[in-house]
Amino acid sequence: RFLMLAAGNLLKPSDGKPVAVPTQDMILGSYYLTIDNHEKDSKEAAREAKENTDKVYRDENEAMMAYENGIPFDELTYERMRGLSRNEALDILLARARRRYTEPEKMVLAMRKGDLYMEAIGRLDTTCALPGAIESVLALRHSGFRTAVASSSQHTRFILKHLGIQNLFDAVADGNLIEKPAPNPEVFLLAAEKMHLPPESCLVVDDDNSGIEGAHRAGMLAVGIADAAYEPFTDYRAEDLESIDLLSLVQEINRKEKALQIG
Repeated sequence: RFLMLAAGNLLKPSDGKPVAVPTQDMILGSYYLTIDNHEKDSKEAAREAKENTDKVYRDENEAMMAYENGIPFDELTYERMRGLSRNEALDILLARARRRYTEPEKMVLAMRKGDLYMEAIGRLDTTCALPGAIESVLALRHSGFRTAVASSSQHTRFILKHLGIQNLFDAVADGNLIEKPAPNPEVFLLAAEKMHLPPESCLVVDDDNSGIEGAHRAGMLAVGIADAAYEPFTDYRAEDLESIDLLSLVQEINRKEKALQIG
């Protein structure tokens, strides 16, 4: 039996064993800019990001923050910031600044970053979900599997509500309930606890390397999506959610475990 933990990174099926749910980035999709600093400056990067925000949810707030403070911003910086708390991500961004920021200045920037993030969330709707995300959750639920969300974001419930999928999950473990984000396994262990399932019965679906490592450290199986498919701790791999049948995967894992028990 699997529990599908959807955590801004996890999903899990019911019957006794979990399958982790997709993370925030998986469900919403995320936008980053690859910037050649010799050809594009942060202002142009921010403009490009803003132009795209009306189409789908975009993580353009980092690019906007960089532009407003004259800080170079590229794909590598964005990838390093993913999955971190607001203050941790801000520290990575400011590490590329031309000057050092005082703690009071950092507090002001953290609030600004939060405001930009909430503005972006406010534009979310069901069309912003990644292809295959909602379909995968529905297929698991229709087959009797429980679903949960595990995310380090403190705005997880707000995001789910704007996407119109808050009722698709039996439990939510988010940044308001944990102290350390992935790769610390805390959020995954909490999601499993809320689903009344042992960690070894869980399968996590994540598109972020830190989430895959966190699932491994929690003692859970993990499905790596996109770049996370190349993470060493990944147990199953897929290019995207449309190229993998999570329901069939969960059922196959259950069959193999039952066979081992009988054997």
